[in-house]
Formats: sequence, C-alpha cells, structure tokens
Amino acid sequence: MVKKMKKTFLFFVLIVCFTKGSHAQIAWGNYSQSYPSGTTDKASNIGMIVAIPAINNWFWRDHPNEQLHTILANDPSFQQNRPKDFVSINSFDTAKAQFFLHGVNEANAKNYEYRVTDGQNKIIVPWTTITKFADEALNKLSGMPQMAYLGGYAGPLGSKMTVDARRKGSSIILSTGVVAWVSIRPVITDIYTANELNLFLNRLTRPWARALSTGDTDKRYEKYHQALGDSATGLPKKLIAEPSDNNLIFCLSSEILKKEQLEYELVKNDEIMIPWKPNDFDNDFVWLTNLQPSEYVLKMRYTAQRQHVTEYPFQLKTPWYQSGRFFAILGFLITVFFAFMISLLANLRQKRKAKNELSKKTRLQLELKAIYAQLNPHFIFNALSSIQGLINTQDIRGANTYLADFAGLLRESLNNSNKEQIALKQEVTALETYLKLEQLRFGFKYTITVADDINVYETEIPSLLLQPLVENAVKHGVSALQDKGMISISFQREQNDMVVTVSDNGNGFAPTENTNGFGLKLTRDRIKLMNGFSNGQTVSLEMMKNAPAGTVAALIFKNWFL
Repeated sequence: MVKKMKKTFLFFVLIVCFTKGSHAQIAWGNYSQSYPSGTTDKASNIGMIVAIPAINNWFWRDHPNEQLHTILANDPSFQQNRPKDFVSINSFDTAKAQFFLHGVNEANAKNYEYRVTDGQNKIIVPWTTITKFADEALNKLSGMPQMAYLGGYAGPLGSKMTVDARRKGSSIILSTGVVAWVSIRPVITDIYTANELNLFLNRLTRPWARALSTGDTDKRYEKYHQALGDSATGLPKKLIAEPSDNNLIFCLSSEILKKEQLEYELVKNDEIMIPWKPNDFDNDFVWLTNLQPSEYVLKMRYTAQRQHVTEYPFQLKTPWYQSGRFFAILGFLITVFFAFMISLLANLRQKRKAKNELSKKTRLQLELKAIYAQLNPHFIFNALSSIQGLINTQDIRGANTYLADFAGLLRESLNNSNKEQIALKQEVTALETYLKLEQLRFGFKYTITVADDINVYETEIPSLLLQPLVENAVKHGVSALQDKGMISISFQREQNDMVVTVSDNGNGFAPTENTNGFGLKLTRDRIKLMNGFSNGQTVSLEMMKNAPAGTVAALIFKNWFL
C-alpha cells in the first residue's frame, strides 16, 4: 500500500477558505479533516485531507463522491496520462476550493509543476512552477510540515475544476484532484399526518431504517392512488389530507444537524402565511402544526444554495359542515324556507284580500240589485202614467198598443234584472221600444245611431243604465214640445273608449235643479258602485247644455274595448 502511494502526490482541498498575500490562512477549528495516516511527513508519502465548514458536514454523508469518481474513472479522455488513484469531491458552495500539495516545499518545489483545467478541458492555469507555500503559523496550527499552495478556484454550479501535478520534464501526471460544484435541493421522502405520529416516532428511533421497501411503496400507492403518485417516492404529487390531519410532518432525504441548514416558507391561498425562516428542529423534517382547511404550498431550500427551492403543494380538506356545498345547500334550504313562508303569508294575505274583495263585490252587487229593484218600479210607474194619459184622452187603441209593448218591455227588463251587463243590441232594442211607446203619447221624433266600428252583438253595456237618462229626456225635455220634440241617442268609439250621448231640444237642463231627480240619482249611485269593483273599466256621467237648446247627457265608458 505504501509502495503504491509513493507514485502520487496528495492534494489538500479546502472548501470556503481564503488566502492573504502568498499564504493560505485557514481557520482549522471550523473544519473537519480526514486523510490517510503517515502521508504528510515526507515527499514520498501522499494523501488527501478534505476540510469543509462544519455547518455543511451533512452533505458529505448524503451526497457521496462515489458517483463523480465512477464517472471520471470510466472516462477515457480524463484517464489519459492520469493516475487511477485520483481524488474527487463534490462541493455545494460556490466559494473557492483551495488546493495544497503535500511533500512539496520551498526546497524541492523547483522540480514540480501544476496545471488547472475546467470540466471542458479548458486551461485555466497552464503548467506552472510552484511558488506559493503555507506559512509557518498554518504549519504549526495543522501540525503538518510545509505544503505547496496551488491556489483557490471557484466555478458555477454544475461545473468542475481539475488540478494536476507532475515532475518537470515528464508527461506523466503524478497526482490529480477534482472538485465538482453540485446543485442540491430538498427532497421529500415521506409525509406523516396527525394520525401517523406513532410511525413517525418509530422512524426517529430507527434512523438507519429510512429506506422504503417495495411493500412500503405499494402501501403508499394504495393510500394515495398510484396514478397520482411520484414514481421515485410513492408520494402523491399533491397531498390531499383530511380535515383532522392538521399536523403534517415532511421528512427529507438529507440528514440535517443544524436547523440553520434548512429554511422553509408556507404559502396559504397564494398569500405568505409563514415567511422564510430557519427550520424549527435540528433534524431532517419540517413539522407544520395547527393547519386550517385550505390550499397550501410548502417551499424549502438549503442555506448552502438558497436559489434552489423545492415546492410541494398540499390541501387540507374542508369539513363537510364548513364546505361551500354545505353552505350552498343550507342557503338554498333557508331561501326555500323563507320563500315558502313569504309565499304562505302572501297567499294568506291574498286570500284575505280576495275575501274582502268578494265581500265588497257582494255588497256592491246587493246594492246594485237594490238599485235595479228601484229602477224597475220607477220605470213601471212612468210607463203606467203614460198609459193613464192615453186612457184619459180616450185613445183606447193607443193605450192597448202601449200596454202590449209595455208588457214585452217589462218582460225583457225582468229577464235582464239578474244580469250585470247585456249586449248593446239588446239595450238599443229596449230603448227603441220605450221611445216608440212614449212617441204614441207625446208625438216627438227620435234617432238612435251606432258607429260602424262598434259591434253591437259583442259589446256589452250595464242593463238599464241608459233608461233613466232617456226617460229624463222625454219627461223633462220633449214632452211639452209634442211633435216638435227631438231626442238623439248616439254610440261612438274613441280609441278604446265608448261615448254615449242622449240629447234633446227641450227647455234645457240646470244641474243645480235636477241633482235630486230620482232616476238621475239612481244612475249616479249605480255608476259609483260599478266603478268600485271595476277592473280598469270605469264609467263617468256628465250633464251639459245642448246647442241651441236642450240638454246632453254624456256617458263615457273608459277602456271599454280593451
């Protein structure tokens, strides 16, 4: 073994150290060291000491150098003129790597030279004679003899740096050291929920049994559904936990000795809940407690490489009694309940209103019937008075004719007494019959005209409403004029309204003198009652003077043709 080691030199590689002037200054108390025994006391003995800041010691165990060494050992271009026993190391910090060569001092340095190249075989330092050495203070502190200092070199993550040493005049490289700057980021290997604390505690007591068996991976796939799981860890790409799992433990692949080595941030619903902070434990897990149902993203990074962040999304389910669907259903049921109550109250109010309206309508109809009952005797009295007048004038034939027509008119009046409205044709016929009877007695003339745009069969009118107006025109208007009297009845349409006028050429009408007339009073009372329960169809009566003489009674039937 000693014989083989004499063929090469030993590199002393230091990560994150610095130099002043031509000497390397190293705080040895901050670094761990490992090197073969007996390799630094004379030039023929070789070896390697690796020193790294203590805070990053865990990377050596969890990120070994064997993979880098294997790749380089199987690379023919790298192996050309180099010894098989070369030294390689991974660095996780972009600070300079310091190279020292044991067995070479100020006395024999002229016999050796070194070269520095990068991972692409680009020459950084060509073959150069050694001119720098460790100072006496460093030698005393380390307990080692004087070493040659080959310089400090740094590269970006993903790059390599190679230092070769040889004797001058020889093409054979005696010793080689390689530093690779490697990217690292936290890797989640396991997740424990609040209901799995026993499993987590078992992991802590058996740290050597971290590797998952095939059975463990299968159980994970079964728990989280294989289609959603990561092929390497068996963990879901996004954890969806139950509401009761409000404590989650995320275990990492790297062993962490100091909590400052790991930082994490927790984002809740796209808002930062916990800003970047050192881990809560000097261990390889992140423990999140008292989580509320929501969407989360856990972000983690090593302090050695803060630019490399691992993000893991997870969701804590909302309890059914806090879910949007529950509140939607609850809101719907509450809305239905209040809608039902409102509908019930509205229905009761409508029924009460309808009952009141029916009562009012019934009362109005009874009052109308009472008016009808008064109109008929009034009409009969006037008719009998006319018959008496004919008898007194010894006009027996006229009295008989009048009596026969009066019987037919009375029969028609009785038939319509139970009807609120009758066809306009029937009303016109009844008016014409009445005017013929009165014409026998007084000898006046009359006309009844209906506009062509009024359908007398389909248009209805309150029965006996015009009768008192026509009787007034006969009795108070044309009766004294005899054959010079003239009564005109007109039915006209004005858009949706119907206008009926009853005019005479008598002595004129003074409203102040006739407001107490029995027939006119009944007509006004009847109109008032009809308007009380009409559905937008109202009737108005207006009495005015006729030109050049006489009276006009105008009835306006509003919205009668809707």
